[in-house]
Amino acid sequence: MSVAKNVLRKLLYGVGMFGLIHRLRNRHTLTVFMFHRVLPKQSAEYQAAEKEFTFTVEGFGQCLDFIQRHYRIVSQADVTAHLNGQQRLPQCAGLITFDDGWRDTLLHALPELKKRALPAVLFLATEVVDLQADDWWQDVLVELIAQEGGLSRMESAIEALRASALDPDKKSVLVGRHEPAEDHAFRLRRVTATLAAMDESQRQAILQPLVSRSPGARQMLNRADLDLLRPWITIAGHGHSHAPLSHHPRARDDLATCRAQLQAIDGEDTVMSFPHGAYDQATLQQAQATGYQVCYSSDPTLINTARSRSTPTPGQTLLGRIHIPENEWTCDENGIAAEKLATFVFFRTIEQ
Repeated sequence: MSVAKNVLRKLLYGVGMFGLIHRLRNRHTLTVFMFHRVLPKQSAEYQAAEKEFTFTVEGFGQCLDFIQRHYRIVSQADVTAHLNGQQRLPQCAGLITFDDGWRDTLLHALPELKKRALPAVLFLATEVVDLQADDWWQDVLVELIAQEGGLSRMESAIEALRASALDPDKKSVLVGRHEPAEDHAFRLRRVTATLAAMDESQRQAILQPLVSRSPGARQMLNRADLDLLRPWITIAGHGHSHAPLSHHPRARDDLATCRAQLQAIDGEDTVMSFPHGAYDQATLQQAQATGYQVCYSSDPTLINTARSRSTPTPGQTLLGRIHIPENEWTCDENGIAAEKLATFVFFRTIEQ
């Protein structure tokens, strides 16, 4: 059945049916594409990277070719002007975005964008440009959590660190403890937020004994790298510490620090995306109070551009994004399969 389905899908894409449906269905939409890492397939970095969020250079180029074929790519400035009622977006508009601040965005993604003269946005976790360690602590955390019992060991390590700073009779109130009913995702976000609220030395004191890594090149962008991204890539916010803000004990401070850092580097200080896609109504209100007018989620929806924009959008705008993986959802044995990628992105829910 799956073979027949794949043959039919390839046929419908090949004769232009999918493209026609897309041009009709999505003509008044903005599709925001979310990427993270781009690395050479044979590199040691690619072999160690989290594959759900990593593209090969070849696959990324094929994906960009597909995007350029079916979308009119716009910049964040175009999106902001549209939201402010200053201009219309083209039909089947697309916005290319990257998360976090990986150095391979500069080394491997940017050359592919330049080849095609495509603009993009980097949602930068502003803390990363000043970190001293070559390995990003959140990537080390991902490696640890992937190990059997890793999350529990991480919780125990946090609990032990806190216990050392408390009186014996207060150990029962440690935040590191969890209830049996809490699911893995909730616990992981809480652990990440807890680590994010610490300073770098505290994080390293917890993580280094749990994960051993060989020395390597710097993973994340530094301040000098940021100027090399311009003018192709606009820099906006992704929180300061990349904590899941709905779990962060000082979310507003994290947002404010991120915005101040963006102002210092001449970034888009009123635009951000939520780290880990974690937000709630309180977090949205905190972001608005901090001065962010355009916020992106990780909700996989298309943005309706048909609504009248004759006057600026009041308050704050929340926009969805589509995470694009390089896996069985988008690929066949030859790499990115256009017909699979089409079905993956063309038929998403359109925000009302």
